Amino acid sequence: MIAKNTCVASFVFWFATSICVFAADRQRISIRVVDEQGKPVEGVTVAARYLETVQQKGKEYPVPMELALSQTTDSSGRCQLTLEHVDWSLAALEAHCVELTSEEAMKLCDDAPLDPIKREVFDRELNDRCQRFASAYQTITSTTDLDELITLRLDKAIKVTGRVRVDGRPLEEAFVTIHSRKTQLDQLFARSAPELTNCEGRFSFYAIPGDLDRARIVAERSNGNHVLTLTDVQSERTSVGLHFDLDTQAKDYALLDRP
Repeated sequence: MIAKNTCVASFVFWFATSICVFAADRQRISIRVVDEQGKPVEGVTVAARYLETVQQKGKEYPVPMELALSQTTDSSGRCQLTLEHVDWSLAALEAHCVELTSEEAMKLCDDAPLDPIKREVFDRELNDRCQRFASAYQTITSTTDLDELITLRLDKAIKVTGRVRVDGRPLEEAFVTIHSRKTQLDQLFARSAPELTNCEGRFSFYAIPGDLDRARIVAERSNGNHVLTLTDVQSERTSVGLHFDLDTQAKDYALLDRP
């Protein structure tokens, strides 16, 4: 019995020691997030990703993977990330902060106007605020000194609007994705998510600030069928951001009638 207890205690000690050694072997980095005025920002989500090469059917594909568990900044705008023990040559940090949280939006809804016209304006403005965010990014390589405090400065997202027509007809219920010219950062964090066009073929969303003045635009049906790709599309600058006005021809896009 004594021998059995001794074996159990030895195993527990070995297991705990192994965990401590493994944890100590992983790199911890300190991050500070500030706003455009250089003031610390609390409640910002900070993430890290690295690029891993995945083989599939004899081909290699770069795939972004999580390098650390996401953390949230404290009142001083700081947090620590513990990097996973994996091999990487290219990685990046992301700081993301929404203008309104779900809880804050729900509280605003409690005071929404009862008048139908005013309520429509209220809902439109609230939806726009819920989409707004600020973000910051920084690539890290094997030469980056991770022992130094890394400061990420938030930039407000820009509003991207547009209209898609095919032979003069609005392209409705199609997902539109805006792609900037590829950089190392774009391989790790998407610049925009697909946005659904309305009955007038219009779309509106917020995107990471960057090289969107001449973008590649991909439109697809909600069932995932790829239907249109336009490259090097020029945008127009507006008071709130960028606007894309696309008028294509049926030869470039197979216009499908709604069932």
